[in-house]
Amino acid sequence: MTRLPQPSLIAIDGGGTACRFLLVLGERRFRHDEGAANVHSAPQAALDTLLRGLRALTEAAGLTFEDLAGVPIYAGLAGVADAAGAARIARHLPSRRVRVENDSRAAVAGALGDAPGCVAGIGTGSYLARQGPGGFRLIGGHGLLLGDEASGGWLGLRLLRQVLLAADGLAPQSDLSRACFAEFGDDPVRIMAFAAGATPGDYGRWAPRVVAAAKAGDALAAALMREGADYLIAGLAALGCSEDEPLCLTGGVGPCYAPYLAKAGLGNIIAPRGSALDGALLLAQRMTEAPHEP
Repeated sequence: MTRLPQPSLIAIDGGGTACRFLLVLGERRFRHDEGAANVHSAPQAALDTLLRGLRALTEAAGLTFEDLAGVPIYAGLAGVADAAGAARIARHLPSRRVRVENDSRAAVAGALGDAPGCVAGIGTGSYLARQGPGGFRLIGGHGLLLGDEASGGWLGLRLLRQVLLAADGLAPQSDLSRACFAEFGDDPVRIMAFAAGATPGDYGRWAPRVVAAAKAGDALAAALMREGADYLIAGLAALGCSEDEPLCLTGGVGPCYAPYLAKAGLGNIIAPRGSALDGALLLAQRMTEAPHEP
């Protein structure tokens, strides 16, 4: 087994759209990106993505897979709901020291570091979090079937529902709904067929269209964005986030809600200190500082 420099550690940020890997070997760093890693909606695909990414890191660094046995791995993954699910993933990874958690924890660590504040993580899925002297609290993140309000996946799903309602004469048409319907050949059956196998990421591909259409004044898109913002406002209130408390909007969709939240008085919106991968690296470093921590 190769003798590795110190520190040696691996950080993984696995989201519903992309999975990012970072291997630190002393002063050297190796980065690799792969596809989605949602352990709830596609557990086997997520595991395949993780193993593929780790093998790519070892190849880039000139190591073998076995060389990772003593390297701490922190993996923040979308869809991790409990300790049992985390353990199922961890036991397939090559290190003896692995911590698997929901990707929100790494995102919060990246955005805030150790500082108090709130985070609205709005990407393919969504969550709201607050950290401070009272500890860490997380709400949301229940998956697209039951939640993920305001997320990219949610915007896409809500859009297609409204398209079908409009096609049935139960909701008004808009430029966005007409364009969306046209891309399915104006055929509700094709939308149903798409939905039968669609992942949150598939729905999330419509989110940029919704955001852009809302800015252009499309009534349907604006209504969807306001609905998402209303959820965020209510969720932040439930966390006890005050108007002057720092708030980070992260993820591909999060910053798009800034104007809506500012109008509601949540004006202390700050830029994240770093990315979710930066947060995963910070949490991986903490593993090396506490060698007896599980």
